[in-house]
Amino acid sequence: MGKIGIVFGTNSGTTRLIAKKLARLLGGECVDAPLNVNRISVHNFVQYDALILGTPSFGEGELPSELHGTKNGSWHEFLMQLEDLDMATKTIGLYGLGD
Repeated sequence: MGKIGIVFGTNSGTTRLIAKKLARLLGGECVDAPLNVNRISVHNFVQYDALILGTPSFGEGELPSELHGTKNGSWHEFLMQLEDLDMATKTIGLYGLGD
């Protein structure tokens, strides 16, 4: 299996901090450097067989988006680009931060 991709969305930086801690814990030989969801292409995203995805929460379980004040786009905008892709062969772990 190739390296694990860690992709996060963040507003305050906390989700990014957790992504970096996860990458350190897993070790550099099995995981790529974490990437903000607004800086990864769909082409690069689907190259990973395993992904760890992180997000803060908004409102009552809503995803961060430009509609909610995220300046450069976030999960809502990115997930719309994945709608027609088959992700059945991907192993995906999720983490979420919220209050």
